[in-house]
Amino acid sequence: MKKVKESLDKLTTMQKIEVIIASITTVFLMIAVPVYAWFSNTSKVETMTKVKEPANLDICAGDGDSVENFELSNIDLEDIQKTGQPKCYVFGVVTGNLKTFYDIQIAHTTNIPFTYTLYRAEEATSSDTNVVIYEPLDGTKTKYYKRSVEEGKTTPVALPLVDLNADTSKVSHYGRKLAKTDDRFYGLGYDNENDDPEIYAVPIYSQVQELETYDVDHDFYILEIGWDQTNSGSGFSKWNAAKNIKETDIIYITASRTTE
Repeated sequence: MKKVKESLDKLTTMQKIEVIIASITTVFLMIAVPVYAWFSNTSKVETMTKVKEPANLDICAGDGDSVENFELSNIDLEDIQKTGQPKCYVFGVVTGNLKTFYDIQIAHTTNIPFTYTLYRAEEATSSDTNVVIYEPLDGTKTKYYKRSVEEGKTTPVALPLVDLNADTSKVSHYGRKLAKTDDRFYGLGYDNENDDPEIYAVPIYSQVQELETYDVDHDFYILEIGWDQTNSGSGFSKWNAAKNIKETDIIYITASRTTE
């Protein structure tokens, strides 16, 4: 330190000023460079980091298989009518393992007097009671599912699948209002003056709201398709014998995140 002091004393006033400025500059750079490097690196990381979008809600078959394995064409009408036993099918909603709320919509035409009931489902074993068997179309595996029982209850309870366009016109045993009699749902799709759509082809839109995801990647459901014994015999006599005639219904199942 003594030698440094002696060296400084020998400097002229201008040289001392230059030394002071150089020292201040050095200290400033020692602080500024690391700070700038940190901010620069953080900015690059933020720029390069991809914002993770919410996972899609996709419909799948049992065991998370492709929706192509969700097959509804093997319904024996005579068997359902005679035995009263519904056909049951397992499908799932792929949630991406995220906690969220969503709605399930089921839209179907009414050519055949079916009833539709929806239950939460969970995996089961072959020894459980009232199991629903899931087999993909290629027959590579067999899975078992059962209706879930809510906490505090002793038996499964169907989900509140509510018709959004319930029929109040009584124009048929099972169909819905003609387009020209109900502008709420069909006025924008048909010409009210001239169109007269087949009433059994007008779909029923049903929905269950505010379903909460489980802590798994898939939420599973059992769709129970039964026979509307009362309506099948009211003004539609050809269904009384429940023949396997070539009638067809179209069913759409969708899931969407709750917006409210």
